[in-house]
Formats: sequence, C-alpha cells, structure tokens
Amino acid sequence: MTKSTLYATAKVLAGNKIEIQSANFLVGQTVEVIILVPEVPSNLPVDEEQNLTLEQRLDFLKLPIAERRQILESQAEEMITHYQQETDWKELMAGDIVDY
Repeated sequence: MTKSTLYATAKVLAGNKIEIQSANFLVGQTVEVIILVPEVPSNLPVDEEQNLTLEQRLDFLKLPIAERRQILESQAEEMITHYQQETDWKELMAGDIVDY
C-alpha cells in the first residue's frame, strides 16, 4: 500500500482538540496522524525565539491564503492579550513629547 503525505497545520481548539479536514479523506477511512509540537528553547531570549529563517518565511508564503489568515489572526490575538497584560507601553504614550 502506498502512503501519500498531506501537510497541514492546525490550531488547538477548546477542550485540547484538533480538527483535520481534507477533501482527500473518505468517510470511515483510517488515517495515520503525526503531530509535531515545536519546542521553544528556554535558554534563548524571547525575541530570538520568534525569529524565523528565510526558509520558514518562504514556507509561510506558500501556504493557502486562508491558512495564512488563520495564522495571522492567531498571532494578532496573542498580541492583543500581550498588550492588555503589559502596560509599560501606556506609560510611554502618556508622556509629553519633548523636542530638544
């Protein structure tokens, strides 16, 4: 039996569930699923953890537009949470602008 490979990314849903949809699947078909969870090295500063290689950036651009939108939406939600919890930026915005 020949196996074909389908690459997809998924967002973990409520209840720690992952939903996978594909037109290539048949109802009742058994499929093999391998889940790769990226590990974040704890010894790197936060800004270095988020740097992507050129290859990773190009891979992102090759994704379907709907999938890219989903990833960007998820990142935007993370940033909203970050800026709501971190208030240092508000102090910077509250001060007077001084022109020397």
